[in-house]
Amino acid sequence: MKTYNVAECSQFLAAAIQKSYIFKNITVRGTLSGVHTHFSGVTFFSLYDGSRRISCFIGRMHHAFLTRKLESGLEASCVGDLRYDSRMGRPVLYVNRVLAVGQSPLQEQQDALYGELQSRGFFDVSRKKPLPLFPFHIGVVTSGSGAVIHDIIQTGRMRNPCVRYSLYNSAVQGEGAAEDMAAVIASISQKDHMPDVLIIARGGGAEEDLAPFNQRVLLEAVHDCPIPVISAVGHETDTTLIDLVSDMRASTPTQAAELAIPEKAWVLGQVERFVQSMTAQVQDRLHKETQAVKSTLLWLLASLTGQPMEKRKKEIHTLCLQMRNQVQKNISTGYKEMGQHMLQLLQQEKRVYHG
Repeated sequence: MKTYNVAECSQFLAAAIQKSYIFKNITVRGTLSGVHTHFSGVTFFSLYDGSRRISCFIGRMHHAFLTRKLESGLEASCVGDLRYDSRMGRPVLYVNRVLAVGQSPLQEQQDALYGELQSRGFFDVSRKKPLPLFPFHIGVVTSGSGAVIHDIIQTGRMRNPCVRYSLYNSAVQGEGAAEDMAAVIASISQKDHMPDVLIIARGGGAEEDLAPFNQRVLLEAVHDCPIPVISAVGHETDTTLIDLVSDMRASTPTQAAELAIPEKAWVLGQVERFVQSMTAQVQDRLHKETQAVKSTLLWLLASLTGQPMEKRKKEIHTLCLQMRNQVQKNISTGYKEMGQHMLQLLQQEKRVYHG
């Protein structure tokens, strides 16, 4: 029995399809997906029917005769020859005519869901939860086998190594993915120690691969989640309904980590400014209280002796000044010890979570 290599098998299959009249001048109907026109004039896209898709190609000559601009989400009937691309290992429809371009049922369903959610206030800015300034725990809903979780953790560690992460493994594409992610989010909401921020992430892909992020069950779970949610689905140009429902949208998983996790230098700077502001307020209050004590002592001495206390005023002023200086010294020492303790805690956090 003869053994064939992959190239030979691909060539045999391509030749068989090329010779068969069955695949000549056929009409295929579906939803346009991933439409891209190259600067040379050729157009690439896919036809999608909700479960399967086929790659399509329109040459420069046939593209010139299109009567309507092709856009992703439209439904169309494409006429052409089906060929087998031996290099890519898949069939490709070489389109010479595009007929009956219109709104697809899938797009109509999504538009109807959009209108319903908008009327229920799912997209209102007023209901969006702010991100915490100092998050210590980041939850990530994504596939554990993908590169997304590694990108988020790597970016987060570069910004602040004291933050810990929890991966909530879930399917992010295919049948049942929306239900799976919704169940994971619901389980997170029931935990005693929830993350400070939840990132729902998936890498880029075809538009139909992002379909779970437009499904009602997942959108309602995100809306009901008690903690802030960042959506990071697809590439920068991809937009899904979860981007509108979530509290913040990131164009990529890497940007989601940047939005959720402030840099360590910024955190320490905020702490330092807080301590300085608190110190200034305490010193101002201390000065006012010292003046009040000084006035009270002078009044009491004058009342008890019945004589002016001009001679004792300088002595009382010196006493109050010494008291204020001692209190200020104690405050400064306390803040210094607090700062050192915070640095020790930060180092301890780093050892526990990333040691």
